[in-house]
Amino acid sequence: MKYYESMYPTVAEYLYKQGLVQQQKNEETEAFAQTYANMKPKEVAKIFEEMTNELDLVADILSAMTVEQRAAIMNVLDPELGAKLTKLMKPSS
Repeated sequence: MKYYESMYPTVAEYLYKQGLVQQQKNEETEAFAQTYANMKPKEVAKIFEEMTNELDLVADILSAMTVEQRAAIMNVLDPELGAKLTKLMKPSS
């Protein structure tokens, strides 16, 4: 807390707003993940296969799911798309 108090007010405000934006994005991704987790894996795979311009979003959604939910979808997903998504979900080093 002291760290933020010692910052310039404009910097602290910027960082706070960035944190709020990230929190909202995380909540939206979680909501998507819950929605897709309640669907049949084959239906989710069909949707994800149409989202080729949004692979970062698909990877975020899959990452927010449990391992079991993610595996069920990846099992029926096009293998080439599954490989691309796996690379995007790779943990940062």
